[in-house]
Amino acid sequence: MKKFVIAAAGLVMAAGGFSVVNVSPAEAQAQARGAPRGSYAQSCSGSYVNQGRLYADCRDRRGDMRETSIELARCSSSDIGNDNGLLVCANHRGDFESGDRPGRPGGGWNDGRPGQGGGQGGGWGASSITVYRDADYRGQSMSFREEVPNLRNLGMNDAISSIRLSRGSWEVCEDADYRGRCEIVRGDVRDLRNTGLNDKISSLRPARGGGGRR
Repeated sequence: MKKFVIAAAGLVMAAGGFSVVNVSPAEAQAQARGAPRGSYAQSCSGSYVNQGRLYADCRDRRGDMRETSIELARCSSSDIGNDNGLLVCANHRGDFESGDRPGRPGGGWNDGRPGQGGGQGGGWGASSITVYRDADYRGQSMSFREEVPNLRNLGMNDAISSIRLSRGSWEVCEDADYRGRCEIVRGDVRDLRNTGLNDKISSLRPARGGGGRR
């Protein structure tokens, strides 16, 4: 399988977000991990609850992802939002995390658990990707921190026109199950029409070993 490198095609220093009005797949995934609903889900990913605290990776005004948490008991029924990468609710502000978060769910190719691969590549704490239906990081968006073998199940098959990475690199493929033409994305891509993959991506996953051949 041939792989080509997509160079970073420019950065937009603005906070990303979801444009889905109802419960998005990211919100559904968060709720499956016990995370409450809230406006934070529009610009945060990887949310989960551990020992009464909500943990998430939230995008700040510069477009960078920040690891943050907040004590749910302090929020009661108040909306939980994202303030420049920090989880907040009512008059209470959460904390930024250092990266060693407790109870973090596993995911990706190398999340540090036994049997998950060879010690390189993506996984929790290493990389996340946000894909957009339109160019210039517009339209419906979804964020992932683990491999997605078939985007059809999420309604984004052959529908991605721009990509943002928090860090690391990702492999994107034209066909499901990482088949067909695959490329390594190493930075933000404002417009996939310049790469020949506009509206053609069907599966994606953290690039193993920094994007080398499998």
